[in-house]
Amino acid sequence: MKLRTFVCAMAACAVLCVAAEKPIPVVLDTDMGDDIDDALALGLALNSPELNVLAVNTVLQQGQRRADLTYRILELYGRTEIPVGIGAETTLLGKPDTRAVKQTEALAPGYHMPSEKRHNGIQLLVDTIMKSPAKVTLLAYGPLTNVALAMRAEPRIADNLERIVLMNGVFFRPGLEYNTYRDAEASQIVYSSGIPIVAVGLDVTMQCRLSTEHLQQMADSQYENVRFLRQLIGIWQGGNANQRPILHDPLAILVTFRPALIDTAQGVVTIETKGTPGVSYGLSMFKQDANGTVNVAREVRSVDAVNLFTERVIAPPRRP
Repeated sequence: MKLRTFVCAMAACAVLCVAAEKPIPVVLDTDMGDDIDDALALGLALNSPELNVLAVNTVLQQGQRRADLTYRILELYGRTEIPVGIGAETTLLGKPDTRAVKQTEALAPGYHMPSEKRHNGIQLLVDTIMKSPAKVTLLAYGPLTNVALAMRAEPRIADNLERIVLMNGVFFRPGLEYNTYRDAEASQIVYSSGIPIVAVGLDVTMQCRLSTEHLQQMADSQYENVRFLRQLIGIWQGGNANQRPILHDPLAILVTFRPALIDTAQGVVTIETKGTPGVSYGLSMFKQDANGTVNVAREVRSVDAVNLFTERVIAPPRRP
């Protein structure tokens, strides 16, 4: 009888272990092609067995070119089955932006992703979340326009979201953060949604920077996916070889499956939407509250984060 009890207990434990190891279903929302960290975050997500990337969405101007660059990275990782959505090209208030998406210079002349592979970003976001058999983690590390629009289009997505993980805000020192103020109204909608949120802000991401040795490792790689990321870094550097990437967006990816990399504070976040542009408009304000639904990072184990990122990104493409 004791043996049977022991065997049953071990079997139950094995089932729990398998369940615990099941990859986290994630959707990525990114302003790919501006700062280099978006491309690095995608490479990291694709090469992390803890994550199951269901879809990738672009946000803001020149969405088609952003999608082309996204698709090229998916090609290099052998993951073109992942759908790519072209999201909103302007903010909720329609603020225009005519800047070029410079990293698309890395694409071959005339390169475009297949037209049949393109999706409407907002619809893709809603459909992917609603149709997933398991609750989805939404990883948003660009301005939050798409996320806010999806919430308005289909409020029920909140029921099938496990949480939202953001690279957004700055909470424990004065200052503004681009993803927050670029669409402050969208940021406020997301932070006030009541959905569980984990946010890594500039307070912690600024502590995670690649070294020149890391960049050399990427340049010397035999793998085309790694060399392409290094090429994008070179475009982003703009001739300044001393400029080293900061892992803003990759940190959001990392803490999704390695939460111990950060210490967090629980509370409420509000976004200033009436302030002076460049001074207070888009300011992210955190108030500690045991009943709050937002956990913001206040400390990061930066050495561990950079080492884990590097280990994953210099590796050959992972085959799921």
